[in-house]
Amino acid sequence: MVDLDLTSARSGRVAEIRRLHDRRHRQTRGAFVVEGPAGVEAALGPGVFELYVTAQAQERFADLVGSVERTGARAWRVSEAVLTAMADTQHPQGILAVCPLITRPLDDVMALVRGQSRPLVVVLDRVNDPGNAGTVIRAADAMGASAVILTEGSVDPHNGKCVRASAGSLFHVPLAADVPIAAVVDAARSAGLIVVAADAGGDVELGTMGADAMLGGPVAWVFGNEAHGVHADLAAAAHETIAIPQFGGAESLNMAAAAAICLYATARAQRGR
Repeated sequence: MVDLDLTSARSGRVAEIRRLHDRRHRQTRGAFVVEGPAGVEAALGPGVFELYVTAQAQERFADLVGSVERTGARAWRVSEAVLTAMADTQHPQGILAVCPLITRPLDDVMALVRGQSRPLVVVLDRVNDPGNAGTVIRAADAMGASAVILTEGSVDPHNGKCVRASAGSLFHVPLAADVPIAAVVDAARSAGLIVVAADAGGDVELGTMGADAMLGGPVAWVFGNEAHGVHADLAAAAHETIAIPQFGGAESLNMAAAAAICLYATARAQRGR
């Protein structure tokens, strides 16, 4: 049972959690905020430091609250006003957790990748929109990706909007963040990955036999910043650039939508479907 009460929105604990919405403070403390029952449930595997729940949510999500408490996390009952003061959204659904950071060193992530026969690695190059980054992490998880790597200049995956857009997937896929581009190139080469870059003017069209043959093995997909595309060093390291054929009147695809299409095509090619 939750037996600790927090009633003041002006308490030091509330202020401390508010500071976790800042990237520098997250790094200093080694923790970030997860809002809502779906996110908290997904966080159970990696672990939870603290849980904050309203009386109504405690009753509604009793099984989830019990599961969190059984991990040894401390739990507080809070008012709606206190939870709103802590949260990054207006409607955190009555429950919020503080969790340890989930990114890993690049070497650790690549060690997992090298243990797979047909790994699929997603590289987000200077993707600074948290909604796009979280959506791609979610798509990567759905398509069975081995890892997601975010280069320097990309959003922090612990950003609240990114966490929510990932819908819990950032807890399922190994993540490395703030990685120098040169380190990404070296890691991909040492792991024997075919590096392909998404490019509207790419030399090969997605869905063709040539693209399928290339995507059927160990692959690292690079998706660039919407405004600037893929960094020149990553583009130069790519074995091929691949374009998504378009048949309607849209000028272009949103980066996250394009990534989802590319990852689906890769999952099919790797599985022989």
